[in-house]
Amino acid sequence: MSINPRSGSILIATLGSEPQVVTATLDLLLKQGELIQETWLIHTSHPASLLQQAVATVQTAFDLPPYQGQIRLRPLPLPALNGQPLEDVATPEATQAAYRFLYQQVRRAKLAGLRVHLSISGGRKLLALFGMSCAQLLFEDADQLWYLYSGGDFLSSKRLHPAPGDDVHLISVPFVHWSRVSPIWTGLGEIDDPFTAAERIQRLQIIERLEEARSFWLGALTAGEQRVVELLVRQGLSDAEIAARLSLSARTVEQHLRSAYAKAAAHWDLANVSRTHLATLLNVYFLMSTSPASANTLKNKGLSGCQESN
Repeated sequence: MSINPRSGSILIATLGSEPQVVTATLDLLLKQGELIQETWLIHTSHPASLLQQAVATVQTAFDLPPYQGQIRLRPLPLPALNGQPLEDVATPEATQAAYRFLYQQVRRAKLAGLRVHLSISGGRKLLALFGMSCAQLLFEDADQLWYLYSGGDFLSSKRLHPAPGDDVHLISVPFVHWSRVSPIWTGLGEIDDPFTAAERIQRLQIIERLEEARSFWLGALTAGEQRVVELLVRQGLSDAEIAARLSLSARTVEQHLRSAYAKAAAHWDLANVSRTHLATLLNVYFLMSTSPASANTLKNKGLSGCQESN
């Protein structure tokens, strides 16, 4: 998925009972020069709730300047569950449905080539967490995750549009782009279900850890270092116990381990590596090498998943 600069930008906002979190966010984005074409509201459904009043207030605002005729509003209520409107995100089933729906809307915008501004200020806190997860899975460098801070007179006044001097700020929320972490995770955005994407990440994480550890083990350590490190990782032996097991001096064991720590730090680009840290880094290699069939099965599943998503 790549952004088409001519397609403009979209604001996707979770909405609770306070409509100003949407209009203030939009105002501040426009002030920054963002070319917002549409605003999508993600919200629950309850005919008699304050939330529905908030939706109606936002709709009225979009029929007036400065949005009128310039920015399209699209309310997107969370889908019905078991034939009933989704009034709250309070059960495991509702949680899954809400997460899946938000993910699919963000993905739809990305597939359209839009730059996505995702506001997680309104609605349930769970929706904010889901928004961050969606950003991690789907966002590219140009996309932004926002939280609106408002206080003072503006917050208490319930006004929709901030005026100069109001205590209102957009905070850019930092997050990890999975596609930046490793090239094998690009293509996650081609998956249309967030739970499937999360399972894919778990498999790929294990595969990548395995490949990194195998590369270090086979390419960095000498045969002598391997014998010492293997006893450290597999059995957790002390230096003295390793020396006794291999008929080596304690000094030789210490030298082998010191060398292994330094090589591991260089291999994984770490400041330093301790005894426990080295065991953690290599544990997956020994675990999988004990059962080659399991390693091959996991690797094949992960790689086939990558190929499917490209």
